[in-house]
Amino acid sequence: MPKFIFLSFVLLLLLLSGCKEEVAPPDDFSADYAYYPLELNQPKFYRLDSFIVKNTVQGVLYDTTSLEVRETLVESFTAADGMTEFRGERWDRPLTGGPWRFRQTFTARRTNQLAVRTEDNLAFTKLTFPIRDEKSWDGHTAFDDTQDIAVGGEFLDVFFDWNYRYDSVNVPMTLSTGLSFDQTTLITQAETDNLIDLRSAYEVYASGVGLVERFIDARHTQCRVCCGGDTESCIDLLWDEKAEKGFIIRQVLLR
Repeated sequence: MPKFIFLSFVLLLLLLSGCKEEVAPPDDFSADYAYYPLELNQPKFYRLDSFIVKNTVQGVLYDTTSLEVRETLVESFTAADGMTEFRGERWDRPLTGGPWRFRQTFTARRTNQLAVRTEDNLAFTKLTFPIRDEKSWDGHTAFDDTQDIAVGGEFLDVFFDWNYRYDSVNVPMTLSTGLSFDQTTLITQAETDNLIDLRSAYEVYASGVGLVERFIDARHTQCRVCCGGDTESCIDLLWDEKAEKGFIIRQVLLR
């Protein structure tokens, strides 16, 4: 082997041996995961105000209820896919006190990419990671969002055309109940308001706490009761005047 070729070969080996593959450090999303903590036997108490639209012989009325709600994760288990899942229980009672009444079970899980809650056989993707301002996603991929839900004796496609989006991230907030948090994230879920449908929904999560506020306004009209089907006179009416079915709920953390 000619001397200059040999020297070139040795130089190449030295260069290659001195090169090290650069590996990016793994992303740390622990601050994001803190928005969806999963801890057993740590109850959260909420105030829940609900307004259900009901058609009666006297016309359209709103059935209003105010409750204290308690949610607690009571056990964890390994799901069929090998992931850890948590089973929770939801209880409620009148705001004035009294015995607690069991309402439903639900499950919650958190992966590296998603935070999911399943209730009434519907799985909702509540958060996606990393949390970034204006990031959006479909929170209802696990079910058909056009399916009707029974509400006040009527059926309504409550979740149709929702689109989840982070609207504010890591901002301080004081709730209507007086509780204050240094870091909260707002997820806008629905923003539809046309002639026949209103869908307005959002959730607020606090770091280290989880859900602290939830709001849904899902109402529908055919303009029959208010206006005899006259859409021109119906279009400018407030939803409180023209809604024929649907509901409003507001859930806010008490303690």
